Amino acid sequence: MAESFDIAIGRCESVSGDEVVVELDTAMVSRLVPGHPWHRSGTSKLKFALQLCSVLRPPQAGRETFLDREAILKNPPGRFDLLGDGKYAAVRLKALAANTDPQPPTPTPKSSWTERAPRRRSSRG
Repeated sequence: MAESFDIAIGRCESVSGDEVVVELDTAMVSRLVPGHPWHRSGTSKLKFALQLCSVLRPPQAGRETFLDREAILKNPPGRFDLLGDGKYAAVRLKALAANTDPQPPTPTPKSSWTERAPRRRSSRG
């Protein structure tokens, strides 16, 4: 079973009814529109269903917004305003979870004390 976790996407602007509006971080904009020139974080906005938010960290206006990764991987719809001018276009949200697969920690081999390089002694004068 895949491990589930939350993805931070930006500052919550508002929560009304069953919809959330978020001022997206630049990294999230680049996932939705790869190669688009950089904009200041918070310029682009995203509207989506409240049910996509983290259960552990529900959205609050003015705070960081967290989405449930498993919900996002189901590719739900959202509405995206790239320039912050109020013109929203339909978008699929699965791209927000790109490159978020959990990676198991890679064990590093430890050398025994006999394989370590000798320490240099400092000369104090």
